Amino acid sequence: MTDRPEWLHEWFEQTKAASAFHITDTTLDASEHWGLSDGAIIHDSGRFFSVVGVNWTAPEGASVSQPMFKQEEEGTLGFLLRKGGTCNELLAYAKIEPGNVNTVQLAPTCQATRSNISRAHGGEPPPFADVFERTNHRFLYDVPQSEQGTRFFGKRNRNVLASARRVLTPPPTHRWLAVEELLDLLEVDFTINTDARSVLVCCPWETLVGRTPFSRYGSGFGSELARSARGNGDEAWLAQLREQIARERVKTAQPATIDLHDLAGWRITESCVKPESAGSFRVFQIKVDVRGREVSSWDQPIISSASDGSIDLVCGRSAGILRFLLRPYAEPGLLNLVQLGPTVVEEPGGVKEENPINIDGALLRVECRQSEEGGRFFHDSNRFRIVDVGEACEPPDGWHWFTLAQVRRLLDEGGWLTNEARSVLALLLRWL
Repeated sequence: MTDRPEWLHEWFEQTKAASAFHITDTTLDASEHWGLSDGAIIHDSGRFFSVVGVNWTAPEGASVSQPMFKQEEEGTLGFLLRKGGTCNELLAYAKIEPGNVNTVQLAPTCQATRSNISRAHGGEPPPFADVFERTNHRFLYDVPQSEQGTRFFGKRNRNVLASARRVLTPPPTHRWLAVEELLDLLEVDFTINTDARSVLVCCPWETLVGRTPFSRYGSGFGSELARSARGNGDEAWLAQLREQIARERVKTAQPATIDLHDLAGWRITESCVKPESAGSFRVFQIKVDVRGREVSSWDQPIISSASDGSIDLVCGRSAGILRFLLRPYAEPGLLNLVQLGPTVVEEPGGVKEENPINIDGALLRVECRQSEEGGRFFHDSNRFRIVDVGEACEPPDGWHWFTLAQVRRLLDEGGWLTNEARSVLALLLRWL
């Protein structure tokens, strides 16, 4: 674990103190704006998101029946980039979210849903939301990516990098940070939120640092990353991948939304939607009071998982080039049903999965613990690791070793890599 620098600790503490943040459990009956209607938990505006029941048959035949967050509108996650004489800078947001471990974490400059941008809550617009409107700016990067496909039903966010073309005086919640300074913080536990990790790894790497990608260090693992990131490779690998994933998607059943009351193995109580026996997660209602947000008080449903998760990405070498082992995951909440994820995923509240790749004696390249989406999940966290096995082994059927150049190609197309894959790949950016 890397310690949080003192200046960041002080900024977070000042932000928290100024916010007078307070959170309490409540019930749907006590809510002024949320209620159970037509078998779903919805907001009386019809906006924001809802909690719906989902039935799905996984490719291996398992029946999935669970509540999920349904939010059809696309969110915006955007960083502002300022090019300096000696280094580039990003405008980071010390954002309070009710589900964040330690309350405050660094977020993109703008992190907002369409409902918040249009002020459906009756409050102020999110900070810098106007900069990221498609009609107002020319972007350096703007590609939609998925949310967690086991919790969000059909949700996507724009991942955006925009150039700061005018002098900005940020509020106390925002600061310009050197890009490398921000990338180093990716290794600090519970510091960079999910959305920031996604945008950072998606941003064009050369544009982000203003030099050849992965040239920060001239030797060792960094030089291997630089070599892995060079070139795009031929088109054959991508054509083969498209064919494989297309076959996976064709044989993957379409999920169906159903009445929460009809969910097998779940029950609705006064305070929550929870599994009838010990289960992976529950949905409950919270009330939040905080100064400095678009509104100073609100209540909402939130998910709390029964245990922490764990995510491993294995790397190894083939033909002298460093590669990363990704595999297809079918998930009911993904709009395209199947995307590539890390080597092993044990999601929060999930069942531990056996790793078919032998990592005994493998070199641990980087490890940290991070919260998941603090606006929807209460203290859900994952341990992320990148593990180096030396020589790449023969992968299980359907799994693939990817160079960083190939990963870059998939990021730019969007819709290929899961949220978990993007988060663990972001740990490589300290070498960028």
